[in-house]
Amino acid sequence: MFVAPYPFLSRRAPALPRNTANDVSLRVVLCLGSVITLILLLRTAMFAALFCLCGAVMSFAQDAAPDGNGDAKAEPTVSFFFARTGESLVRPYIGTIHYLEFFQTRKRWIYPDIGYVDFAHGNYREFFIGGGRTLIDNKIASWDQELEYVQATGPAAHSARYLQPWSMLRVRFTPKLTSETVYFGYFPLNDSAQIHHVIERAKLEYALKKRWKIGAGYAGVKFSGVPWVNKPLITTTISTRAGAFEFWLQRIPGGEQVEVRYALIHTSH
Repeated sequence: MFVAPYPFLSRRAPALPRNTANDVSLRVVLCLGSVITLILLLRTAMFAALFCLCGAVMSFAQDAAPDGNGDAKAEPTVSFFFARTGESLVRPYIGTIHYLEFFQTRKRWIYPDIGYVDFAHGNYREFFIGGGRTLIDNKIASWDQELEYVQATGPAAHSARYLQPWSMLRVRFTPKLTSETVYFGYFPLNDSAQIHHVIERAKLEYALKKRWKIGAGYAGVKFSGVPWVNKPLITTTISTRAGAFEFWLQRIPGGEQVEVRYALIHTSH
């Protein structure tokens, strides 16, 4: 508490008689407020965890069922590696993001999912780990749902910790026209963390050729007490044997950025 401008609150002022009953009442009110806040955070975390768990349980029996010969099917393990980097197109052309992620899928299960992200400032970074489940996968749509634990580090992070429900919905309108939407939220696990929501991408893409797609979309982030930060984008993706290279041109606060996204997928039995 900063009290220097107010002599009657400074340590040099003579002590005033205290009403201990009021002190006790204030402490009780503050304690109740802290308990209520903690209960709300725990309920939010419990809801997110139960949401993922229930979705997984509903389709677990289907995966566990044996084939016609009485033997469980041998499903491959698919490994994914993602790397992203971005740079502002406004002088002095500083970096905007560095991102690394690795995860594997086994049947419909997604685990482990581990990754790292920073925003090229040197004072904030995030590490995350988690897993999840593909809840829907058919000819029209697919829905992946994960739950991540996020640890923020760096001087600006104040050791913030989050529980992060992560969702991805893909829709196939035609063989060439598809959409992909990714949303995740940051739900605080300690006092230094703040709730916020991220639409990482909501894009519509069209395949001009087998290995070339173009598209446009939207991204945005919402912090508590602050309006949505809107970041529209256009994108093109080129697929090669060495992986897929996606290029974003995106409007961000203060100008534009170009972002390169690399994806490599490997299947093993």
